[in-house]
Amino acid sequence: MRHPNGWVSQLNTRLLPYFAASFTIALVLAVIWTLERSEKKQFLDQTRGDVLNKISTTRARLEVALNQRLFVTRGILAYVSTINANLTQQEFERLASVVAPQQEGTEFLALYKNGIVSHIYPLKGNEKAIGFNPMSIPEEREAFQRAIDTRSTVFAGPVKLVPKGNWGFISRTPIFLTPPDKPPESGPNWGLVSIGFDRDTLFKEAGLFDQSAELQYVIRGKDALGTSGEVFFGNPNILKQNPVLLEVTLPNGSWQLAAIPTAGWPTSAPISRWLWIGGTLVALLAGALVFILVSAPERLREAVRRATAALQASENALKEANEELETRVEERTAQLAQANQEITTLNDLLKAENVRMSAELEVTRRLQQMILPKDEELKSIVGLEIAGFMEPATEVGGDYYDVLQSNNGRVKIGIGDVTGHGLESGVLMIMVQTAVRTLLEGNETDPRKFLDILNRTIYQNVQRMGSDKNLTLSLLDYCDRRLSLSGQHEEMIIVRSGGEIERIDTLDLGFPIGLEADIIDFVTHTEVQLQPGDVVVLYTDGITEAENINQAQYGIERLCEVLTRHWQQPAQEIRQAIMEDLRQYIGDQQVYDDITLLVLKQK
Repeated sequence: MRHPNGWVSQLNTRLLPYFAASFTIALVLAVIWTLERSEKKQFLDQTRGDVLNKISTTRARLEVALNQRLFVTRGILAYVSTINANLTQQEFERLASVVAPQQEGTEFLALYKNGIVSHIYPLKGNEKAIGFNPMSIPEEREAFQRAIDTRSTVFAGPVKLVPKGNWGFISRTPIFLTPPDKPPESGPNWGLVSIGFDRDTLFKEAGLFDQSAELQYVIRGKDALGTSGEVFFGNPNILKQNPVLLEVTLPNGSWQLAAIPTAGWPTSAPISRWLWIGGTLVALLAGALVFILVSAPERLREAVRRATAALQASENALKEANEELETRVEERTAQLAQANQEITTLNDLLKAENVRMSAELEVTRRLQQMILPKDEELKSIVGLEIAGFMEPATEVGGDYYDVLQSNNGRVKIGIGDVTGHGLESGVLMIMVQTAVRTLLEGNETDPRKFLDILNRTIYQNVQRMGSDKNLTLSLLDYCDRRLSLSGQHEEMIIVRSGGEIERIDTLDLGFPIGLEADIIDFVTHTEVQLQPGDVVVLYTDGITEAENINQAQYGIERLCEVLTRHWQQPAQEIRQAIMEDLRQYIGDQQVYDDITLLVLKQK
C-alpha cells in the first residue's frame, strides 16, 4: 500500500504542467491587457485633442461673426456721439444701408432716443415700431437701464424677432454724447443703438451646422449668463458625456460651447482588436511550450526555470517600458495642449483685432464716399462744368475734394492732401469737410478768416487725438466767372481758350493746416478772371508723383501736355483723358499714394 504523501506528490507532478501553462497564458494576456489599455488612453487623448482643435476653430469663427455684427453699432454710435446727434430718419437709413447689408442675417438696426424708438432700418414693415417705448415693459426696462448704468453693451437672446418670428439675438449699446473739448462719450446719455440678427445665420457662418466636422455641439448661457444659463442649442445630454468645453466671450457675459464626436467617445483603440488576436495566439503558443517543457524529463526542468526567469525579466522590462511610454505620452500631450492653447489665444486676439480694424476702416471709407459731391450736385452749379475723381491707395485715403454751393449762390471748391493714409488720415479728411461746410453755412466770406478758423478747429482736434497729421489745402470761391484762390497746395493749372497754359503757385498763399495753432499771418489770396471755354485743373501729388516701371515720375509737364491736346472737350472727357494717360504711364506698377483730380470748365 502506497503512502498518502506519495500520491500527493505524484498528483502535484501531473498537475504542474497544466498549472504552469495556465499561468503563462494568464501572464501573457495580462501584458496584452496593459498594452491595450495604454493604446486606448493614448487614442482617447488624441481624439480629445482633435475635438479641441475643431471646437477652437468653431469658437473663433463664432466670435468673429458676433464681433462683426456688434461692431456695426459702434460705427453708428460714433457718428451720433461725435458728428450728428440730430440725424433724420432718412440720414439714418442712408447710413444703415451702407453698413447693415455687409452682415448677412441682420434683421434691424434701431436708435432709441431718450428710451423711445426714434429711428429704425429697414423702415418698411417696421413703421409701427417708431414711437414704441420699451421702458413700459419690465423686462425691457431692466435691460435698458442696466446698459445705461454700466455704460456697456447688453446682449440678449435667443429671443423671437418681430415681425418674422424667427429666433435671433439683440444687442443694445448706450450712446453718450461727446461735448466740445471733452473726452469721447463723456456727455449726457442720448439713448441707445440696437441691432437684431438671425440665430441660424450666425451659427451657420460659425460652422455649427457643418456635418463634415463630425462633432455634436451644445451651447448654454442664454442672455450671456454663461454656465448658469439655459441650453439654447444642441442636445443637453452632451454636457453629461465629458465634452470638451470652451468659453465664448460676449460684451456682458459669455456662452459655454461644448462638443463631443458625432459617434461618441471611442471605447477602444483601432489597434485593440488586432492586439487581442495576436496576443491570444502568443499566449496559447507560450502556454503550449511551457506545458511541453514542464512535462519533459528532469533534465528539461532546468531549461524551464531559465525560460521562466527570462520571461519574468522580459515582463518586467516590458512593464517599465510601458510605464515610461505612458509618462512620455502624458508629458507630450500636456505640451501639445499648452501649445495649442497659446496658439488659440494668440489666433483669437489677432482675429479680433483684425476684425475691429477692418470694420473701422470700412465704416470710415463708406463715410468718405458718402460725403463726396454727387453728380447731380455738380450739374446744378451755374456757369461751370465740373468733373471729379478720387481713388485711395488703401482702404481709407487721405485726399480731400469738395464742391459746395451756399444759399446766396457762391460756390466753395476745396482740394487737399492729408499726410499719410489709413484711419487717422481718413478721419481728418472728414473733419475738414465738416468744418468747411459749417463755415460756409455760417456765411463766412473772408478767405483769410475762413482758413484761420478752419485751421484752429483742425489743430485742436489733432492735438486731442495726439496725432502728427496735417494737410495742404487750397480753397476757391467762385462767383460770376471770378475765382478767388487761397491756401497752400499743388499748383493750379489754367488752360485759356486757345490752349495757352497758366500755372499758379500756391506756396505763398497759405500754410499747412493743423501744423500750427495760428496761421493768419501766412494766409493770403489771389483772384483769377475766367472767360468762356477756360479750363481750371486741381490735383494732388498722387498724379504728378506717380512712377512708371523705370521709377520716373509722371510730372506736371506731362499733365499740361495732355490738357493742351484735350482742353476743347467737355470737363468729363478731359478728366477721362488725363486718367487714361496716367494709367498707361504707370502700367502694372503699384500705386502708393491717393489720386484726386478736379476739372472745372467755364461755360
